[in-house]
Amino acid sequence: MATWTTNTTTTDEAAASPLQAARDKVLSVGLTLIKFLLVIIILLAEICSVPEFTDTRANPTDIRQEMDDQIQSGASREIEFDAADDMELYQTMMSLVRTMKYGDFELEGAKAQEFWAAYAPAKSDTKLAYIRFRSDESRVLLRYSNGIASDITMEFDQNYLYKATTLNYGIFNGSLPRWIYWKLVGRFISGYPCYVSEAVIGGNGVRGELSLRKYTLRNQFFSWKFPPDKYENSENITGHWT
Repeated sequence: MATWTTNTTTTDEAAASPLQAARDKVLSVGLTLIKFLLVIIILLAEICSVPEFTDTRANPTDIRQEMDDQIQSGASREIEFDAADDMELYQTMMSLVRTMKYGDFELEGAKAQEFWAAYAPAKSDTKLAYIRFRSDESRVLLRYSNGIASDITMEFDQNYLYKATTLNYGIFNGSLPRWIYWKLVGRFISGYPCYVSEAVIGGNGVRGELSLRKYTLRNQFFSWKFPPDKYENSENITGHWT
């Protein structure tokens, strides 16, 4: 009985054509260039842009409702004025500034946090970034944060107080596309909401009703102000002390 055998041969895949190789090279270089440009744009946005506040001129009733909705959605209660904790802080800081006789006094960083722990126990869940006392005007400016989602500025003297809370929508929460969007688009176009409470101080508390305003904080890209003053645009938003 005859046995039949066959020879099976394999052939290597055809080598990529010069045109395909050039196309792959261009694609690889293009992707690398896009990544590099994204990094450069983010760095320029961080270094060369200056944040600016714009008054939305929204109705106070609408602002109050929006603030309540933000809190219901998980935003910090620091966006509203607290008649207990905020007034306690006001009275403590004003007692300190009235005893100063040698001009300005400033703290930031670790020293500021030590000061905060000693003089503002009601704000123990927050972190003080900066505080400045102006003894000649009996005026205090301070800036603190409640986690990474909100920045709060308070400024006051014997007769007036304002509290401004800016919500940060650009934090990284695990969604890289959303984070990139806010870094490259959101903070320049739609911006971040800033809620401002203003009060006239009389005696030991607020005189009359609080005034509510809403501002939008947008970065002005390529402002060419270098280096920007990191506290300049968070002070005196309302222009009260001009």
